[in-house]
Parts: sequence; C-alpha cells; structure tokens
Amino acid sequence: MARKGPVEKEIDTSKRWLETFSDLMSLLLVFFILLFAFGQADLERFRLLSGSLRAAFNGVNVFAGGAGLGDGFDANGIQKANANLINLGSLPTRDKMYQKVANEINQHALKNQLEDQIAVNIGKEGIYISLSSALLYASGSTELSERGKETLNTISGLLNEIPNSIRVEAHTDDTATSSPIYATNWDLSSARAVSVVRYLADVGGVDPQRMAAVGLAQYHPLYPNDTPEHRRLNRRADILILYPPEEEPPIIDLGFPSSSP
Repeated sequence: MARKGPVEKEIDTSKRWLETFSDLMSLLLVFFILLFAFGQADLERFRLLSGSLRAAFNGVNVFAGGAGLGDGFDANGIQKANANLINLGSLPTRDKMYQKVANEINQHALKNQLEDQIAVNIGKEGIYISLSSALLYASGSTELSERGKETLNTISGLLNEIPNSIRVEAHTDDTATSSPIYATNWDLSSARAVSVVRYLADVGGVDPQRMAAVGLAQYHPLYPNDTPEHRRLNRRADILILYPPEEEPPIIDLGFPSSSP
C-alpha cells in the first residue's frame, strides 16, 4: 500500500476572529462609558444647567462681562430653542427653581442693561443670585441705590414664592476702607448685608425669620485682588437660596475583588 504523505492543514485567511475581537472591544468600551456616566451624572446635569462654571467660589458664575447670565437667551430674556438646557420636567425641585430664577432675573437684567452686574448659578448650598456692589451701593456706602432697590424688588417677588431659608453674603475687595463709620471691611460688608436683608424684609415683604446677613469682608474673593477688574468682580452681594444637600448616590458593587490584603 502506498504511503500517504502528510495531510496539509487548511489555513483560515478570512480573519473572522477579528469580528469577535471587535465586538468584545465594543462591549468593553460601552461598559466603561457607563461606569464613567454613573460617576459623572451630577456633573453633567450641572454643566447643562449652568453652562460654564468660570468662577472659583462655590461654582458661582458672577457677572464676568455678562458671560453666563445671557447665554442661551434671546433679546427679550426668553430661552432660545437651541439653548443647552434640559427638560424642566425631568429636574429635581432645586434645578427647576434655578431655571425659574435664572429666567426672571435674566429678563430684569436685559431690560435694565445690567447683564454685567447680575448673575445666577447653582453652588454647593443652593441657588446664588449675585449682585455687583456697583449696582447696589455707592463706593464705601451701605445705602442702597435706586437701581439696586429695583433689582431687589424683583428678587423679593421670587423669594416670596418659595419657603427656603435665605442668606445674604456681602463681600469687599482687599482695599482698606476710608470711611469714618466703617473702620474695617468686616464692618462695611456686614452693614451692607444687613441693608439688603432689611430692604427685602421691610419693602419686599420677605419673612425676616427666613433670612440671615453675613459680612465676609475680602476673605472669599472670586479672583485674586491684583487688577481693578478683579477687585470690581470681588465686590458683590450674594443672595443665597438655601437647599439641603442632595443625598449621595448609592455605591454600586460591581463584584471586583478588593485590593486590600
């Protein structure tokens, strides 16, 4: 019987294994994207709501040349159809209120050409309505200006619609006061915060039991006090609508082995 030669193996040149490999890589990519999304959900919601968080103080975007407050609105203060905002029906109560406050304050700012004097944003403790000191007071003074009073009238109407506690925080730059009445920036900022609270209560009808006045002097700046513009931005009063901290998201056990011994 003739001896058969070695059987030649058929070589698969189709590279069909690449399909399985690419499917596996796609699944892994989706898995890690989902993990990232779970961890970033809150940050994304803040980004969609607030636009750009340009300031360094509790995430407040304060009258930086009008940036932030007017973004996403038309000339009448109405949200543009293509604004980077999400459906209000899907938002928690705080974020719905943020949208309402931002809309009404924005309309007031545009109507009175105050885009660079007012801003609204969400911070760690709640909703900030930030007003420049130039809008509220004369230099070195605690007496409210007429334009400041008009703005506080609009704000008091909003505050009367919600039950939340309110904290007014007044800030100065690092320039020493020249006032014979207010010896330090502590005195000046405290008196300015009190003047806002008194106006909101006496004229705006806001319940004084809901409010607190805090003077923070120059010690919580938005920017370094190194230029006239930065000092202008640091001189402000923040009206904070307080919200309780949101619950931490649950930790999801993915079954990975612990790295600890």
